[in-house]
Amino acid sequence: MRDGPSMSDAEPVHLVVARCNGYAIVTLDRPAKRNALTFAMRWGVATALTNLAGEDEIACVVLTGAAPDFCAGMDVTRFGGDDANRREIVDSTTALFAALATFPKPLVAAVEGRALGGGLALLLACDIRIAGRGAVFGMPEVKFGAAGGFAALRAAVGDGPARELALTARSFDADEAHRLGLLAEIVDAGAALARAEVVAAELALLPRRGLLLQTDIIRATAGRPLAEGLAYEHDVFCRAVLGPDEGPHR
Repeated sequence: MRDGPSMSDAEPVHLVVARCNGYAIVTLDRPAKRNALTFAMRWGVATALTNLAGEDEIACVVLTGAAPDFCAGMDVTRFGGDDANRREIVDSTTALFAALATFPKPLVAAVEGRALGGGLALLLACDIRIAGRGAVFGMPEVKFGAAGGFAALRAAVGDGPARELALTARSFDADEAHRLGLLAEIVDAGAALARAEVVAAELALLPRRGLLLQTDIIRATAGRPLAEGLAYEHDVFCRAVLGPDEGPHR
């Protein structure tokens, strides 16, 4: 990870963070480029999530993109280059997905238009995924001689479908995404953000302690074998009932 200023520090962040009644909306704001993620945008999302994690009045976060798209992936015009540029690709991407994976509050995705490549990976990092009819999904990495995103896709839709989607790099629509279990809900085109805000507001009304504990279990047990997940849940239960210094720990 970087430990000082980098080339992305001079770039516009193309990110809007709005705080509402109990939740926040983080909007990727580069619509002319289909919200493709620059270095600065990746660092910006990571920083925004770090800040929001520490704000007690924020119960959850809605992640969305400025119309007409959610996110068409990483900005491929910045791929390659010299050693510093390649290091920035790795560091900014690592920071983004580390922040998503460790965010201690629920993440709700509101998707319209394209969610491709890194954009699909962003979506898969969210807990509740809502899309407008007409949204398009895909993992086109192999078309660029690259790879990635398979593990998260497999966790969402299962091994067989994930293999086919990752290898063929084909696009698929909201109906198929919902059928595969990738989406929680499909709404009318243009209504995804409004519906996500309703869900976020409902989450914000829940007891905060329970919401944070359940999110902790979700984050900590993702990808673990069932026995390990059950053991972790038992630890959380014991600490919730007996106190943080009591009960078994793993």
